[in-house]
Amino acid sequence: MALANKYRPKSFSEVIGQDNAVIALKNIIKNQNFHNGYIFSGTRGVGKTTLGRLFAKALNCSNYDAENGLTCNVCTTCEEIQKNSHLDLIEIDAASRTGVDDMRELLDSVQYRPSQGKYKIYLIDEVHMLSVQSFNALLKTLEEPPSHVIFIMATTETHKIPKTIISRCLQFNLKLVSDDLITSNLKKVFVDEGVNSDEKSIELLVELARGSVRDSLTLADQAISHCDSNLNEKAISQLHGVLDLSSTEKLFEAIFSHDNQTVIDELKRYQALDVNYDILFDRALNFLHEMIIAKTLSNVDGNEELHLFYQFFSNGLVDAKQTDKTRDCFDIAVMRCLTFSKSNQESSKKKSKLKPKVQEIIEEDLAEPVKKETEIIEEKKSKLIEINATSWLEIFDLLDLEGPSRAFFSNLQLERVSDKTIFFKGSDMFAERISNENILQMRESLMRLGYQEYDIEIESSDKAKNTPSSKWEKQRKKDIENFKDEIMQSDLLVNLKNDFGEEIDEDKITVIDHEE
Repeated sequence: MALANKYRPKSFSEVIGQDNAVIALKNIIKNQNFHNGYIFSGTRGVGKTTLGRLFAKALNCSNYDAENGLTCNVCTTCEEIQKNSHLDLIEIDAASRTGVDDMRELLDSVQYRPSQGKYKIYLIDEVHMLSVQSFNALLKTLEEPPSHVIFIMATTETHKIPKTIISRCLQFNLKLVSDDLITSNLKKVFVDEGVNSDEKSIELLVELARGSVRDSLTLADQAISHCDSNLNEKAISQLHGVLDLSSTEKLFEAIFSHDNQTVIDELKRYQALDVNYDILFDRALNFLHEMIIAKTLSNVDGNEELHLFYQFFSNGLVDAKQTDKTRDCFDIAVMRCLTFSKSNQESSKKKSKLKPKVQEIIEEDLAEPVKKETEIIEEKKSKLIEINATSWLEIFDLLDLEGPSRAFFSNLQLERVSDKTIFFKGSDMFAERISNENILQMRESLMRLGYQEYDIEIESSDKAKNTPSSKWEKQRKKDIENFKDEIMQSDLLVNLKNDFGEEIDEDKITVIDHEE
């Protein structure tokens, strides 16, 4: 018998990692506070169907201990449910019975009372697979259910279930089981099965299980057969295409040091070994997560780059699930990290060249005697740029406007300036929505720069084009094109061409503009 079936929980006390759901179900039975519909949701292998069966068993057990939440496991009901042969527990696989005719046929029997137990229980697995018509038929029964009928539904995709169904059911979201609980469970199973194992092999099985108890037992079955009951990390790694943890560290060391060749060599090695890219994604994200936390706690700079890398791998994992091209998505995530890491390095080099000049300026300022406030004000005014239509775009960047005020005025064009008034124009969308508070904030912001107190006049016009917003848009597009040119000329793409013998189609390269 498969381990997943052999060690399936026979009572609530044997369920691991779902304490909240178990406690709630026990209390429901104890207090006789029943709903006619229950939904167990969560990823595969966390106990949805198992909890549904245990709940059904507890509801119909002849000798159920309500105080302790224990089924007797010896009465006819318990034995038959354990064998999946109880007449009042009807299990339906919605994936194979999606049609409305199947559902109507099923619901026709709802009116009949249970033949043996207290309740007739319908356990619908993968309920999200039902058709719209089937859900409508089920909804009608849930709205006016017989008192002896209870529906238990299990799903991995709650979002596909109509809200009308969910609103009439009590829902339990089952979480991934912790690595510690799965580890202890595997150790117990191996002792019972007489299997030799070490800590490393168990750790690897737990990592591969990714929070699923059932998957951990299935993987254990495979490992036992492959290793002839003598588990070792190397054999399990080869079986599932898993590399040692040092491989992830080596890859990121190469990325951080901008070693293009080593990165390319590592990606080739992964491909040749046919590795498990799902695990590679998980390890990369865990590695970055730990580094971000460590740097945050130690107040070390450089988290911005790590956050960016984490985003690359997160997005890559999403793309991988949508396209089933896990290897390609992993390679692209690595390439993005390498590209942006190099860009950041070059940027920092440019900044470092400015440091002596900045230091020089600071020293000069410190060497000067303290000036009177009036002298400072006059000096500040003398350095001010005259406000006009040509200089306004430059001046606007110096303003400390924030929020809606900045957004509104950035979409207005400065038309002209008189002795006491600045005239703006813009489309109705912006001109008519500017409040007196926004105008006051503009006046105050100009005064903080050293300008006099101006009145602000705004008129509606469809011809306002020379605005700060349009300037930023032009610059952003220019930066994107420049960045695209840099990528095409980078050593990274040259190496890719040489190593893989492929040409890069420039027309298919898209730079994502996060400002849009």
